[in-house]
Amino acid sequence: MTSELDPVTSIEPNRDNIVRRPIVVIPVYNASNESIACLESVLRHTPADVRVLIIDDHGQDREFFEHLDKKRSSLRHRVDVHRPESNGGFLGSCNLAFDLTAPHDVILVNSDVIVGPQWYERIVDAGNASSDVATVSVFTNNGTILSLPHRNWPSPDIVGGWSVDEAAERIARVAEKSRPVIPTAVGHCFLVKRAAINLVGGFDPVFGTGYGEEVDFSQRCIRMGLRHIVADDVFVFHKGSSSFTADARPQQIAHEAIVNERYPWYASSVQRAASDSYSALATAINRASLQLRTPSIAFDGHCFASSWAGTQQMTFELIRSVARNRPDQDFTVVFSAHASNDLITKVTEQPNVRAEIVPNIMEDFAFRFDLIVRPHQVNSTEELRWMKRIANRTIVAQLDFISFSNPTYFESDHSWLSQRELTKLVHATVDGVAWISEYARSDAHRNGVRRHAANDCVIYCGTDSEISSEPPKKPVGLPAINTPIMTVLGVGYNHKNRVFALRVLEELLRRNTPCHLVLSGQQPRFGSSVSVEQSILDLNSVLRDHVTYLPGVSDAERAWLYAESDLIFYPTVSEGFGLVPFEAARVGTPTLSTRMGSLDEVLPSVIPTIDAFDVPATATIVERILSEPDLASRLVRELCDRGDHFTWDRTGSLMVGLMDRVLLGPRNNIDSVWAEAPVAAVIHSPDYVARIRASDKRAARYRRVTSLSIGRMMVGPIGSRRRRIAKALYRRLGR
Repeated sequence: MTSELDPVTSIEPNRDNIVRRPIVVIPVYNASNESIACLESVLRHTPADVRVLIIDDHGQDREFFEHLDKKRSSLRHRVDVHRPESNGGFLGSCNLAFDLTAPHDVILVNSDVIVGPQWYERIVDAGNASSDVATVSVFTNNGTILSLPHRNWPSPDIVGGWSVDEAAERIARVAEKSRPVIPTAVGHCFLVKRAAINLVGGFDPVFGTGYGEEVDFSQRCIRMGLRHIVADDVFVFHKGSSSFTADARPQQIAHEAIVNERYPWYASSVQRAASDSYSALATAINRASLQLRTPSIAFDGHCFASSWAGTQQMTFELIRSVARNRPDQDFTVVFSAHASNDLITKVTEQPNVRAEIVPNIMEDFAFRFDLIVRPHQVNSTEELRWMKRIANRTIVAQLDFISFSNPTYFESDHSWLSQRELTKLVHATVDGVAWISEYARSDAHRNGVRRHAANDCVIYCGTDSEISSEPPKKPVGLPAINTPIMTVLGVGYNHKNRVFALRVLEELLRRNTPCHLVLSGQQPRFGSSVSVEQSILDLNSVLRDHVTYLPGVSDAERAWLYAESDLIFYPTVSEGFGLVPFEAARVGTPTLSTRMGSLDEVLPSVIPTIDAFDVPATATIVERILSEPDLASRLVRELCDRGDHFTWDRTGSLMVGLMDRVLLGPRNNIDSVWAEAPVAAVIHSPDYVARIRASDKRAARYRRVTSLSIGRMMVGPIGSRRRRIAKALYRRLGR
């Protein structure tokens, strides 16, 4: 180590070296404790063959230099100290360093900065990423647009209680090294390329002792076609000061005026960099910040109202399994005001799950989550807008495309088209999609709904849900049956193919095979097969005597049907997943199913299934299952073994992986409001507008009737004494 450095010869590089390593420069002015900590971190985490230059800026506090002299003999690095003739301020120290270190690149490090492991190698690697790089800045806790964990919110400490080394290593581990472009170097710690210094010169002396000099330098570089980037795998601690004191505020204002006059684009470019949530910088900051803090994650629980059906059960199981898979993460379930206290208590039974009540999503504008998960499909543009308003990223689950592809399930062609456009809109604007089968994901691509699958994941469903928390109960309306029971479960949509079940039953009866068919499930308003079923039964009284309808059953009654049926018949044409065979097998009941839709993907390959909707062949399989206990047992065993593969814990683990990828990945840059334009064009068609106007008229009529009722309540009914007095008083006041 030398105490004084000759500006010409002492740091002259070896001309035989092909690679010139950047030199670390630390300007020091008083603040010895911070300066000592800075130098110690640099020496600890910088390769030994890297030179360090200290600029002694004539501070009165000499403790730092005394400390350096004591350590002189033990240093592995070449540490040079240069003391200029007078105090030139930070700007003067930097310009002096530029001259002393030529022709090397320079890394300027504030004396109140502490660096972490491999900081030097990483910042140098970033500087070599492109030939047009002028400067390389780094992330910090206290550095304006590069502050972590919250952009534009400098913090005096590292949030989360991490040490500098821990924070630096965590951030480097997840960095994509995307090297985001920024509008200016951020001056706490940055590399300056020698080519930039040679091209535009050093810092402009007009900025005196400081403030604005790196901005001016950066804009001169931009004007010449160079760029400034961030080493998104580097984090340093920056203590910072109270910025400029009140006495220095006039100087700050004057220097800002110089910058704004010289570079009228600068202020707006910084504003864009600070606010753009879709940029490469935003993505890099988001990835890094989540290593210092725990993300805020919500589930949309608006499906939990008064009823409990398949959607509610799946949402409940998914929330519970995700919470179990990530016990150190807190989750929020957002409920509507219609959810009962008992239901909220059930859904939030996990210790890391809490509830939040939102009375009206149309009035909820508070941005508060990093991620919101909708465990089922979106029903309206209002729901989509709400999720995009309150969370930075959004995941939705897509169960199937049955209604997307079938116009008979809607009141009108317009309603069907609106639903299709909404589905396209959702998939175009969300950040991730969870599918319950590979078939559903493939169906999306076949329908042109989702073409980019970077943050898609097939999570499947768990088959280990509890069918009912109550003991099985025989359904009301089910007569005593002395023959084998074959049950079809599910809402009576056309694709459930209950007509085929009637045809198979008819074939069984023709063969004198005793059997009774139970058709259990609600009848939908549109797309129901019940009219066709009734026409078949009207023509065949014998068949009608062997069929029982159960329009709706409770969970306990459904559990009874699973357990007491001799066979569950599942002739569905399309399914997103297909839980019925697995639920039946868990209580020991065999299922004869198709392999349509996702069923070919999830069912065991060795079990007998319905093939090509061949009635005689299917009837033969039914006869065998009902008459051969070994076949029925094997079918149940195979389904149970296959069902063990589909657990809710596995589903939760897959969903957690998807959530992590979405949280760390770039935000979807298709804005939902912009993307709604074509949807609005479809939805706001003439018949839609006509219905809206009719609804408005009904609302206006209701308001008039309500006002009249209030008036009558206040002044009394027609002919009453109170009304006559009020009328006389009104006339007198009128005169």
